[in-house]
Amino acid sequence: MKNFKSTMLLVISFLLSISFNAQSIDTPEHQYTFNGQVKWMLLTDTGTLLASTGEALIGIKPNSKEVAFKIDRLKKVKEENLEFVPGTPYLIIKPKGMMTHTSVVDLMNGKMVFDSKAENWKNGVTSRHFISPEMKFVVNGMHKEEGLGQYKVGVGLYDMLTGELMRIFERKGSNLMSGMPDIMGDDIVIPGIKNITCYSISSGVVKWTADVKNATRIVTNEDTKEIYAFRTKGSNTVVYKVNANNGNVMWPEGNKLKGVISRINFTNHGLAIVTNILSSGKKGLAGKIGNKLKGSGQSKVYLLDLNNGVDLWEKSPKTKGIISHFYIEDDGILFGVSSGGINKVGFDGTPLWKKPLKTGSGIQIMARVDKGVLYISQSDTDIIDMNTGESVFGKAVKYKNSKAVTSAYDENRDRFLVSCKDGIYEIDGTNGEYGLLTKDTGFEGKENPTSMSVRETGILLSSDQNLTMLDFNGDQKWHTYYKAPGISTFGKVFMAALAVSSMAMASASAYQAGANKVALGSYHSETRRMENYQEGFSNIAAASFKELGKRFKATKATENSAFILTKLSAGVGLVKVDKDSGGKVSEIILKDKKPMYEVDDIEGILYFKSKGNTISAYNLKR
Repeated sequence: MKNFKSTMLLVISFLLSISFNAQSIDTPEHQYTFNGQVKWMLLTDTGTLLASTGEALIGIKPNSKEVAFKIDRLKKVKEENLEFVPGTPYLIIKPKGMMTHTSVVDLMNGKMVFDSKAENWKNGVTSRHFISPEMKFVVNGMHKEEGLGQYKVGVGLYDMLTGELMRIFERKGSNLMSGMPDIMGDDIVIPGIKNITCYSISSGVVKWTADVKNATRIVTNEDTKEIYAFRTKGSNTVVYKVNANNGNVMWPEGNKLKGVISRINFTNHGLAIVTNILSSGKKGLAGKIGNKLKGSGQSKVYLLDLNNGVDLWEKSPKTKGIISHFYIEDDGILFGVSSGGINKVGFDGTPLWKKPLKTGSGIQIMARVDKGVLYISQSDTDIIDMNTGESVFGKAVKYKNSKAVTSAYDENRDRFLVSCKDGIYEIDGTNGEYGLLTKDTGFEGKENPTSMSVRETGILLSSDQNLTMLDFNGDQKWHTYYKAPGISTFGKVFMAALAVSSMAMASASAYQAGANKVALGSYHSETRRMENYQEGFSNIAAASFKELGKRFKATKATENSAFILTKLSAGVGLVKVDKDSGGKVSEIILKDKKPMYEVDDIEGILYFKSKGNTISAYNLKR
């Protein structure tokens, strides 16, 4: 009976695929030809396709006949030099080396809002920092004075919305900027080798200096007018509080904390800080290197008294690992550990639960739902009561350890769906009853589902080469698989470089945002990163942000289609598959064994390097 059912499913899938009357899309909508070879191309969150050619760094806007911008000055940029500022139209381009030129490009209009070479910074800048939400760019180096032709050490402050230099704060060579500054109102507070200096942005005058050397980070609180300086000392950290009015150091000895700062949160009860104490398990030089690179360890949570800097907790809660989730709630601090475990501590340091909750490692999601807080790890899932720390329904769903775990919420049936190695579990949102909806997703090519969504026609599972639709009872309606043609060496290296860059920028963004109160958000099946960015910067009236906001709000043009790269009869190509039937809608032959391409699923465009110096844009809405 099972074999007959499988055979019928294959027949139905085949009939659906041929009934869709797949067509080949051969003619590109637009083509862009350059004098030099296309080295690499990348679709950015802004919707601008960025590409490097032998003649320039170029930008292509969706559905445009002409190249949007061409920057000759940046003709030799490599992909590993790109740093995107999350949620903004800005791209920072920093070539390798200590003394090199840095540029910032607005990807919406192609305007170079900062160029250290054009701005007369000698040999570029030694450090640069982006400060949000003020949208300011701070650089450190030697600047050429107008009319004198001489270079002087200074810190430059630029407005990213206009690209204009606001002011240069002159510094002595013996007191160079030593870390990341911060802005509070009309003040900019700059850490230096010898001291911390507060300047008036409008006048440029020094308002005060604070006797703290070699601070690596300044964090200000606009609401309470507080200033904190952090200094990394070996593998530990020292925290100082500075009077915002006169620069007096309120904690002159500094509060010495074990580990390196990972999170900073202002609360009404004190300054919440998380540090990571890494341990490679090795001693000597090898151990030190391991600590900095990839050593395991544990986090420590502090709550510092705002008056004297003393840790308010006599005993810090045990973490037994690195904290990966950290939230400030009304009644205390909730945190999850990457190696497994969730705990909640009151602002007085008292545990709010009888004991920490044991969970599997690799907690991927912690989010608020109607019944409590949902967590999903690599080996279990449950909804927990925030008052007791216990399972709302008395039991967790346990499954084989799975690196690929994805989830969705079926609103019409009030159930959570979790895909893992065991198959797909359904969890009743009302009573917590759970069961295995299906054991086999039918994926081929050693792939596991990496995305799951609930559609009107069923439950859709997808990966790079597979698509499977289940009915709401877990029975397979259809399955589509296209064998991968292989990824080029370029593709592997490029993606790895971008992953590292994205991780670095995400970490920097989290550090910056960490100074604000961060509460636990509500669950949603798919990350709405774009919408969150749009909300965060919705008050910025600049044209680039308005245009970016429209894209963040846009409905995906290809939300009913998936695109899979595979080997077709005529060569390597892209197959457009209907998400509700699994049928092939159309295909585009790329005629390249190792194609370089990008898909804009919001606008419905395929960009493909069709020749060495040509990019073709195909309309995927056909």
